[in-house]
Amino acid sequence: MRGLPVWILAVMVVLTGLLLVIGWHDREEAGYLPFIMGIVFALFTLASIGAKVRFEDEV
Repeated sequence: MRGLPVWILAVMVVLTGLLLVIGWHDREEAGYLPFIMGIVFALFTLASIGAKVRFEDEV
């Protein structure tokens, strides 16, 4: 098995969305750190999905 399982990628997409939405909504109380963490998490998620797609094409 290469890459992360599909169910983990789905959970990561949901968590990324929550971090971005809640981080942007609460930026006055919590600052921009949760939103920035959401962006970093989104980049990691996109890289994981890209790796999963690339390895499935090679097999």
